[in-house]
Amino acid sequence: MARQVDHQRRAGLLDSAADYVIECGLADLSLRPMARELGVTPTTLVHHFGTKDQLLEAIIQRVRERILEAAHIEDRAVADPYRVIRDAWLWMTSPQHESLYRLYFEIYGSALQAPERFQSFLEHVVTDWLAILTDVLERNGASPNSATNQATLAVAVVRGLLLDHLTTGDTERVSSAFETFLHVLQAQNRAADG
Repeated sequence: MARQVDHQRRAGLLDSAADYVIECGLADLSLRPMARELGVTPTTLVHHFGTKDQLLEAIIQRVRERILEAAHIEDRAVADPYRVIRDAWLWMTSPQHESLYRLYFEIYGSALQAPERFQSFLEHVVTDWLAILTDVLERNGASPNSATNQATLAVAVVRGLLLDHLTTGDTERVSSAFETFLHVLQAQNRAADG
């Protein structure tokens, strides 16, 4: 008879495994070094997660949850959409989140090369943020079409600027470009309302 999985222990192991992958990346991910770093055996990881691929899927889900923390919004009904975008940008470009976003882009690249292996990631990588921003924009008066267009543009521009920021480290130039983009987006919205 198989041992029952201790779900509290599993959750703690998952957080530690996610921290490990955020720091070390996916390229050379192996259960033995990870288990050693977490202070457990590879058998313990298999018991709690199943295969290496199942563990990887759980880690990617946890990374996704952490990335969505950037969009923490107390009350979407009254949230200023441009403030939401700016706050998310500041969260994403914080030095303490640099490793998280390096991993994010590593996962993104891997998912584009092997979509069948990263299907869940690809299903959510655009729609998570698109849904959040579209909702906030609509609640602030944008038409559904306008909200979807603005949200799509914001997701694309912010991701491109974030990739530039991680690549070059040129915070001043990239942040200035972000502020210009946000100003243009706000002006476009005001013009559409007028």
